[in-house]
Amino acid sequence: MANPLFAVQQLPQTSADAVREFNDRYLASMIATPVPTWSDIGDMIPTSSTWVTFPMTNLALKYQETMGESRRKRLKEKSFDIKSVEFDEGIEGRLSDMLQHAFAYRQWTSGPAMLLEAEKRLRNLQLAALIENGQNTLWGSGTGIDGQNFFSAAHLADFFDAAKGTWSNYQTTAKDCVSIVNLQAEVTAMQGVLDANGMKMGIEPDTILVPTPKYEATKNLLAQALILDNAGVGAAVTNPYLGRFNVIHVPEFTDVNDWYLVDSKKLAQSGMAPWIALRSALLSDSQLGLRIYDESSDYFKDTGNLKISSHIWYGFALGFPHCIRKIVGV
Repeated sequence: MANPLFAVQQLPQTSADAVREFNDRYLASMIATPVPTWSDIGDMIPTSSTWVTFPMTNLALKYQETMGESRRKRLKEKSFDIKSVEFDEGIEGRLSDMLQHAFAYRQWTSGPAMLLEAEKRLRNLQLAALIENGQNTLWGSGTGIDGQNFFSAAHLADFFDAAKGTWSNYQTTAKDCVSIVNLQAEVTAMQGVLDANGMKMGIEPDTILVPTPKYEATKNLLAQALILDNAGVGAAVTNPYLGRFNVIHVPEFTDVNDWYLVDSKKLAQSGMAPWIALRSALLSDSQLGLRIYDESSDYFKDTGNLKISSHIWYGFALGFPHCIRKIVGV
């Protein structure tokens, strides 16, 4: 069956036709259900502001035997800010080509889907860079939530009371993720994350984020019903982690060894996303977001080209460290 796009009658008759088709396809792409990506584990928050403050309430309740006056805990909180910045990309094409050549017009009409894909890639690249540098990035803005970096071996259970103890979401001793022994040790360590009372929070990691070189080996290891005992030698035994973990490939990671454990169930229950993408919908989806240089523009008069420039406002931050653990790989 012939592609109708190559029929002459399908070509635009005017520049207004070409711009209208671009706009229609852009709106349709935005409405369509996006293809899921690894960064969707965190929060992608549309907002009307380019500067948002996120409160952190450090409250965990614990019943104790009543001894005289009734107990109560005051609500205390700290906060961190996320500020959005502007990003842009655009599509342009010679109008004379679009009015006569189907291939040029097909490239033009593919622009909206490509812009949406590029926006998704922007989120992934920005968030991957933040995650990979989390051991050098203060958790929160200003002086930080507990004075520690996002990945730290000494997070405060109660960031108003150091006596409640500390917990870790960072393993600095290099370990290969393609190992049941290593995985078991790190799962056990992550289960030690504490709440504000200094009690174990109940973290049970179910997701592993890995770079490209580790993806296939890790996925295949955890898909095996039987594995070799004693760290790779000896008799075959049942794989204790068969079907437990979702192994996710993060192609944007630049380090070829480091890996991360995530508890997606606890994240969903508590809303404690380890990373946040803040999208200013008020600006991104307004006339400031999609700027059209049609025949009335000076740009067209100088070049003979139609141009559509897309501008989006995003802010990115590491959010809550309780549901993620970084392990230096090897």
